[in-house]
Amino acid sequence: MASSAKHRRGYAAAGLLLASLGFLSCTPSGPSWPADGSLTIALENAPITLDPRLGTDQASGRVFELVLNGLVRKDPRGNLLPDLARSWEILDDGLRYRFHLEPDVRFHDGTPLTAEDVAWTFGSIVDGTVTSPKGGAFQMVEAVRAVDATTVDFVLTRPHGALLADLTAEQGIIRAGTTPEEQNEHLIGTGPFRFVERTPETVTLAANDEYRHGAPALGRVVLREIPDATVRSLELRKGSVQLIVNGLTPDQVPAFRSNPEYRVVESPGSNYVYLGLNLTDPILSDRRVRRAIALALDRPQLVETLRGGLGQVTETMMPAGHWARDEELELIPFDVEASKRLLDAAGHPDPDGDGPEARFGVTYKTSTNEESLLQAQIVQSMPAAVGIDVEIRSHEFATFYNDIKQGNFQLFSLTWTGVIDPHIYNLVLHSASMPPNGANRGRFENPEFDRLIEEGSRFSDPERRRPHYVAAQRILAEELPYISLYHKTNVAVMAAALEGYENYLSGEIHSVADMRWTDASPE
Repeated sequence: MASSAKHRRGYAAAGLLLASLGFLSCTPSGPSWPADGSLTIALENAPITLDPRLGTDQASGRVFELVLNGLVRKDPRGNLLPDLARSWEILDDGLRYRFHLEPDVRFHDGTPLTAEDVAWTFGSIVDGTVTSPKGGAFQMVEAVRAVDATTVDFVLTRPHGALLADLTAEQGIIRAGTTPEEQNEHLIGTGPFRFVERTPETVTLAANDEYRHGAPALGRVVLREIPDATVRSLELRKGSVQLIVNGLTPDQVPAFRSNPEYRVVESPGSNYVYLGLNLTDPILSDRRVRRAIALALDRPQLVETLRGGLGQVTETMMPAGHWARDEELELIPFDVEASKRLLDAAGHPDPDGDGPEARFGVTYKTSTNEESLLQAQIVQSMPAAVGIDVEIRSHEFATFYNDIKQGNFQLFSLTWTGVIDPHIYNLVLHSASMPPNGANRGRFENPEFDRLIEEGSRFSDPERRRPHYVAAQRILAEELPYISLYHKTNVAVMAAALEGYENYLSGEIHSVADMRWTDASPE
């Protein structure tokens, strides 16, 4: 009874805190939009790095989306289309991809883009010149070779049908010979915006007047770190920020929906929120314990309390409607009694029944981001009902993220963005992708899972790939290296005087290049 009461109090406390954030965001002052026609976008965290070979955090990705081009690009629905590569062909029974580059493309410093730049960008990952966390995604690439100035070959050790999904702006093309230090000091790309300057809190970009698709209407874009969601809301209300994508708490959104000074764009998303577990931990190495934790999580209640319903509970990383998603996976129910039985069987009896003593304790690491902290508080309250004590440890994002990459955690939660191809499993859960060679941060190892996703990536036809990934998802549902929480609904809030914005499936901000202030904006 005591544990259940604690469970309910956790919901109530989180609800009160959410309500207080909504109240604070409702200041009466109206916005004052920038007179110079610039755009400031609020980010939850500052970019970790400006080198696309090293950057896996969301904030770095937002910079890459505006400054860099990939060989291919994503449309708003996640489909892959030509970008720097105007065409490509698959040769030698799938062991060679030949890309034909757009002619007359130039970097922001005026240097012509050639196949040598493409070969350097990816070759430095493949040959280990740069120790990249994205290396696991290219483990089947033997070499990247410039055939001539506008033709480049990717030579593979085995067929790899998912290669295109890893060639977007998130792994954009940089100049040949550029070191991570040089790239981080002054990012140079070929995209619609060029890098101007960087401070600890901001990255300033300017329109690329020579962009091959035409100069953006916005002459200046500032990406500004504002870690606190309440402050982000207040800055949007003042007008010092004019666009926030997936950066407001759900309770803050209704006030903007009802205000004609703003426009709110909502759409289903593929951004996947999960609970990561350290499988080398003595307690969490037992999958019965992992499942017991999953059974103790009321995920529909989590989505309702935290997200105001702006999310969909899931049992898999693949978003709803995706060709690789296993739609027959049953959701793990919220079942306190079943959780208790599993913990008993795993050798963790409750020392005092329903009393206050815990079976064991675990730590949950998170950033200082407000929504992340609220989620941690809600999640913390739920396992208390089965006798698990969860201690929250929050750090500013860079420290938190470094701990996660180093494996210095028991539990943590993050969001995988840009989920458009099941080959992401190779990067995040393949046994060869443990840091620093990938993002298998929980140290999951399963030979059958590895085999399935390797086999699935050999084919380019989704119908031939699908059975392998369905089987792989069923292994994950049993082993639970991640506890799936939900897919987020994408929510963008902006000044109503802005036009041209479109939500992308994974929350990318590519459409900033198409935005402009209307005549309704101030002179």
